[in-house]
Amino acid sequence: MPSETGAGPTAHSEAEQALDALAVQFIAARAVIDKSGTPMMRRLIDLLLFEIAVALADPEEDPARALDPVV
Repeated sequence: MPSETGAGPTAHSEAEQALDALAVQFIAARAVIDKSGTPMMRRLIDLLLFEIAVALADPEEDPARALDPVV
């Protein structure tokens, strides 16, 4: 049910919106790196994209906890 601010259970937080924007930019950068980058650049951009995916998939508010074991 939406709150008075209009934010419902499917509303994206500012952090999620920022991560989405980063993902779009890094995907575009990956295409450029594929054409003219070095293997190290490819590895680094892939790592950044992976970390963004982990943060977006984390149901917790703290993306840094995404890989912590559930106790």
